[in-house]
Amino acid sequence: AGNTVVLKPSELAPASAFLLATALSTYLDNKAVKVIQGGPSVGEQLLQQRWDKIFFTGKISLSFF
Repeated sequence: AGNTVVLKPSELAPASAFLLATALSTYLDNKAVKVIQGGPSVGEQLLQQRWDKIFFTGKISLSFF
């Protein structure tokens, strides 16, 4: 439908992240789908970008001192 996707899988599941990056780049259009791997600092950098929609499935843990 002309939409593009940037997917950042969890760094806590490196084998799954690798599989997604490999399979999606093999079978889908690389101009439409990008898989970005990395830890929290990569996620923070992605959140600083302008996005039309963000779909987050996961857990946010907050620590209070």
